[in-house]
Amino acid sequence: MIYKVLTLFPEMISSVMETGIIGRALKEEALRLETFNIRDFADNTRAQVDDYPYGGGAGQVIQAEPVYRAYKAATETVYGKRRVIYLSPQGRRFDQRMAKEFARDDELIFLCGHYEGVDERVLEEIVTDYVSAGDYILTGGELPALIIMDAVARLLPGVLGNSDSPEVETFYRDLLEYPQYSRPEKWHNKEVPLVLLSGNHKDIEEWRLERSIERTAGSRRDLLEKYNSKNALTERMKKARVQNIPASEALMFSDTDILYEGHDLYLIFDHDNRVLYCGCFDKKLIEPDEKEKTEICSLIRKYKNLAGKCYFLGLQGVACDENCKELIMITFTERNPLSSARVRDYAEFGERLKVLITNSLVQGRTYYEFLGYSQTQEIEDAVRIGLYTSRVLAMDLSD
Repeated sequence: MIYKVLTLFPEMISSVMETGIIGRALKEEALRLETFNIRDFADNTRAQVDDYPYGGGAGQVIQAEPVYRAYKAATETVYGKRRVIYLSPQGRRFDQRMAKEFARDDELIFLCGHYEGVDERVLEEIVTDYVSAGDYILTGGELPALIIMDAVARLLPGVLGNSDSPEVETFYRDLLEYPQYSRPEKWHNKEVPLVLLSGNHKDIEEWRLERSIERTAGSRRDLLEKYNSKNALTERMKKARVQNIPASEALMFSDTDILYEGHDLYLIFDHDNRVLYCGCFDKKLIEPDEKEKTEICSLIRKYKNLAGKCYFLGLQGVACDENCKELIMITFTERNPLSSARVRDYAEFGERLKVLITNSLVQGRTYYEFLGYSQTQEIEDAVRIGLYTSRVLAMDLSD
């Protein structure tokens, strides 16, 4: 990822970004930063880049031409997918979901305004995203830009030392973070909770979850309602658990929205992976309710521009498009432990599958993978070692 910042105060950006974790990431080239002083692109000897607004009014407006020249200098080299972000109260409010969205890009250009703003004409020409840091007024766009850069950077590979950190902290699973403690065990007559000293990882995780729920209930009821809704939907999925594993994993580990939950069907959107999952609560459902099918298809069409794929889990009669591929989902769960005979086959199956299953187990996930019918050998091998299989329809929405 490369950050490029168009600003009147480049030293304000560099002084913050070149310290701490972000500073280390810049030194190790896990991240790049370039600043462009808009004054350097003025067309006068005084480096003046602002003027009075047409129509009158208080304050000054940054002129279009120096901003445009700075933008052209910043875009001389193309690094890949790029956004130009203008920090403004009129934009979308920045949140963790937006941070994840920006982290998928290769290059982010930030335009930091000052005074009464920037000439609208250059904004119309170069800006792709208007982003707000909140409903308040600041003297310039540098502080919001720094907030966004910090939030996005920590999601990038190689920036944080602990690969688990981005997911375990605040907003993980829609809950606020649990309390943290360090040495000494007693400070100002306050002691570290005994469970954290027990070494029992199961008890510690349960305690942390309970404290997270308590904190969220106290200050963010909206997040708690979202968390409870996901848990309730996951419980309903258990009757047909194997076929619903991709959806339940998304609810547990990804940033997801429940778009529909009816009598027979559900539809969720995994924002992290841009995938829709449609499934049912009965593994032997023959024909879903026609009204529910209509609602599902309407929602899939609505999310077509956001999602890349839609998977129909254990369903054949819901797909809104005939251009669906039929896949086989292979799954390894704790309910089908490998017999001694199968362990030998598993060992011969190759490193790829062993690594995939092991990584899933270490992360507390359930391993699954979608295979095309043409991958006959892989499907046969998976069945031989005891993996579950189920049919899946996949609809490509990217075009």
